[in-house]
Amino acid sequence: MNIAVTTVLKPDADSLRRARKKAEDLRTAFYEREKNLFHMSEKYGEEGFLVYGKKPVFFWSKEGTYRFHLGTAVLRIFEMRKGHGDRLCNLLPGDCTSVLDCTFGQGRDSVILSWYLRKCGEVISLERSRPLYEVGKEGLAALSGQDGEMTEALRRIQLLHADFRGFLETAAPNSFDVIYFDPMFRYPVKRKENSIEGFRSAAVYDPLTEDILQFAMRAARKKVIVKERPFSALFRTGLFTEIHGKRGQTTAYGVIKL
Repeated sequence: MNIAVTTVLKPDADSLRRARKKAEDLRTAFYEREKNLFHMSEKYGEEGFLVYGKKPVFFWSKEGTYRFHLGTAVLRIFEMRKGHGDRLCNLLPGDCTSVLDCTFGQGRDSVILSWYLRKCGEVISLERSRPLYEVGKEGLAALSGQDGEMTEALRRIQLLHADFRGFLETAAPNSFDVIYFDPMFRYPVKRKENSIEGFRSAAVYDPLTEDILQFAMRAARKKVIVKERPFSALFRTGLFTEIHGKRGQTTAYGVIKL
């Protein structure tokens, strides 16, 4: 994806410095901000911009804008605090101390996992999309939760700019208790509130294949967990020992016990 770096309108000196430095680090173009980002995109032939200002960086494309935010993670944690279970966290082994989230994306599952494990476990997350990585990295470092526990959960996540295939191919055996995948759905859930086109335009749609699952099974000690649509062909590979999903639910979790 062709992306460049710019700033908000009327940036302060620090925002301008950060933007120029990021463009230099990424070896991509920096453009002085003009009034209309759409016109800048047309003028310079860029598909999107990382936009720097006083707030954490956000990503702009013609499809929409994406900013890091906690979204449904707040509600899920609220429910767990009330004693209710979480579909993903319920699948973790009781003695889990490390999770590799291979598909950081919007970061909500990573945040949930980090909060659930508290200081007893670590979450390492991978993101191949450069825009999503940059937005996520700043968001994790700058955003504050509703309380100290939530903020600590954000700060504990180790986010790496990496693709899961390459990472897993070279990972040592038994490196993590659990390895988790939530790949971008080929058939997204159609809901009005799922208007996240800015995010989707920046996302990487690497397919999750049987050979990648084999790499994950080697690198995981206890479980590999995959979130997918209930009708996903992945769940018919014969590798999964459990499928967790109920009638009417738009997603299911497949579990490979090791």
